[in-house]
Amino acid sequence: DGTTYADLPFKFEAGTPNVGGNIALGAAVDFIESIGHENIQNHENALLDYAQKKLLEIENLKIYGEKAKRTGVVSFTLEGAGIASDAGMILDKMGIAVRTGHHCTQPIMDYYKIAGTVRASFAVYNTFEEIDILAEGVKKAQRMLM
Repeated sequence: DGTTYADLPFKFEAGTPNVGGNIALGAAVDFIESIGHENIQNHENALLDYAQKKLLEIENLKIYGEKAKRTGVVSFTLEGAGIASDAGMILDKMGIAVRTGHHCTQPIMDYYKIAGTVRASFAVYNTFEEIDILAEGVKKAQRMLM
C-alpha cells in the first residue's frame, strides 16, 4: 500500500546489505591474524625470491623489475615466443593461473615498448612446489611457441 524510506544515509542503500561478505571479511581477518602479518610477509618474500631464481634459469625469459622491492608478483616475457597471452593460454590449459597483458599500466608499457607481460602472483597460501610447476609450465609453453 506504500513505501517507507529510511533516514539518510541509509535511504539510498540498495537492497540487502552484504551480510555474507561481512562474515567472510571477518573470517579473513581472523585467518591473517592467526598466522601473523610478519609471517605472511616472510613467506611471500621467500616465494618471490624462489620464483625469480627459478624463472631466471629459463633461457630468453626477461623479468621486469627484477631488482625492485615489491610484493609477491613477477612479470615476465618470453623473448621470441609471441605475445604474452599465448603463453598465458598455454599455462591456463595446464591449470596454472597467471595474468597477461598490460596490467593497467598501458602508458609505461608504451613508453618501454613492451607489448604485454605474463604476471604470476604469490600469496600466503602458495607453495614452493607450485612455483616449480609454474617454471616447468613456462618451459613447456616456450617450447610450444618457439
